[in-house]
Amino acid sequence: MRRKIWMILLGIGAVAGFASGFRSLHHFMGPHGPEHGAWGSRRALFEAHIADVCTRSAERTLREHTPAGPRPAPPP
Repeated sequence: MRRKIWMILLGIGAVAGFASGFRSLHHFMGPHGPEHGAWGSRRALFEAHIADVCTRSAERTLREHTPAGPRPAPPP
């Protein structure tokens, strides 16, 4: 008898857990994708931050590996 009760309770808990997870995914992702959900603006800010970090890193690397002497004249 106890085993049957535990199986029922665990089954209900599993269904409730999956339902809660799908509800959270729907809420945070939005009906039309991540850009329309609750995290859409944060995601856009994060992507802009990452793009800025990558750009600054590329500029710094270019400055460090570019010779400081005069540049040769371009070919005619």
